[in-house]
Amino acid sequence: MRLLVMAAAVLLSACGQADEADIRETACALSATQEIAWTQAQTPDVITTHAAGPTCAQAVVTFTARSADGDPLWVFASTYHELTVGGAFPREGAPEISREQMESFLTSWADVTTSRTSALPEWRADAASLTESAETFAYETQFDRATYEMLRARDLAMICYAAAVEATQCLIIDPASNAPTIMTSYGP
Repeated sequence: MRLLVMAAAVLLSACGQADEADIRETACALSATQEIAWTQAQTPDVITTHAAGPTCAQAVVTFTARSADGDPLWVFASTYHELTVGGAFPREGAPEISREQMESFLTSWADVTTSRTSALPEWRADAASLTESAETFAYETQFDRATYEMLRARDLAMICYAAAVEATQCLIIDPASNAPTIMTSYGP
């Protein structure tokens, strides 16, 4: 009887190991990293993009900004499809996403650069919204006109990243709270 129980345990253990090996073989766990001088000129922050899922088509992708000390500054999560095609899930019959495609995407997504708030469009006094002032894209901001223009005039360091297939979010360190905040979002 003992031998029968031990044999069953060994067989069950082997099945579990095979399932675990299959999962590891098809899982999508990839990342890309870039250093960028954003919050401080003398010590670079770190941008990391990461994919995690049973397959790359099913992966959740995250964009994380950390200070040079490793403290989290900002995290944004989405899906590969939302950021490349539109829609959170792959459409029926959509091709698989290869590890190479995901690696290329993550590397590109992590490749942010700094710009300055002074480069953002002016919110004219006669315009009801920032979008009405802009000539190329539709812009959104959480700030009223006076605050937006004050932050734009301060020429703060800003990073922008893809937040949807045709949308970008730009982050600043808010001088009042010393915390990252979205200065503006824009897209067609």
